[in-house]
Amino acid sequence: MTPLPSTGSDTGNRISLDGVPETMLWPLWHRVGLAETGRVPREELLDDPRAADLLRRINYDFVGRFGRPHPAHTIRAKLGDRLIRDFAALHDRPIRVLSLGEGLETQLWRVDDGRMDWVTLDLPEGIALRRRLLPAHPRNRMIAASAFTPEDWISEIGTDRPCFVSAAGLLMYAPDTMTVTRLLTALAAGLPGGQVYFDTIPGWYSRKTRRGLKVTPGYTAPPMPFALTLAGLDDFAAGIASFRVEHSWTYADPFPRMMPILAMASRIGVVRRHVAPLLILGSFAPTL
Repeated sequence: MTPLPSTGSDTGNRISLDGVPETMLWPLWHRVGLAETGRVPREELLDDPRAADLLRRINYDFVGRFGRPHPAHTIRAKLGDRLIRDFAALHDRPIRVLSLGEGLETQLWRVDDGRMDWVTLDLPEGIALRRRLLPAHPRNRMIAASAFTPEDWISEIGTDRPCFVSAAGLLMYAPDTMTVTRLLTALAAGLPGGQVYFDTIPGWYSRKTRRGLKVTPGYTAPPMPFALTLAGLDDFAAGIASFRVEHSWTYADPFPRMMPILAMASRIGVVRRHVAPLLILGSFAPTL
């Protein structure tokens, strides 16, 4: 088995974060490290040299904090890439991508067609780290704000282009269901005709994080209060004006060879409806 990649030794890029901001390093590690483990077919992996270079330059104990790489974050990112490209193909003019809680995601460089307008919205810590570690991009605007207070920023996004919203890895950190409902309601009203991609965790996992889930002996995951499974998805969506679910997947559905055990388990109705985490594509009704 190929050794895991170096985590870098540049003291100038030593990272010190905690709480939810630290989770921006979590998917970076799993996406890049997975390529070196041999656990999944190589053709299933992300082609993301910018992320690999970024990880090598960060002085941080990735293995000690997050353990051995897992496919879930790669699956989420690969599906998100595909959905953005599909959305762009639906339109005869350039699109906008609003990436909420983007952290150190390098999706812009993976999917950019040369015309996309990209808006990164994250907490001030995330914006500062992104400016420090990733190159400036001529079509990337950055907004330092909480995604969960859309009244502070929704008017800045613009409606001159069709907009795809990525909220991957974000909503589980919302303090309650009302906060998520308020965010999606604001997006539907402010970005009519757009789409949104997000993921959710089941209640059993949410409860574990609220009790102090030890991902490794060196890392305790922050609480993830918001939970949603397939069993509750229809009722949840019905409470949000101008929003509908276009498709939902378990994490194993898009690329079953990457998570074969979950793929088999997801065929069992009770697992699929009540136990499995979800990846969700929603849409906002256009203005009449």
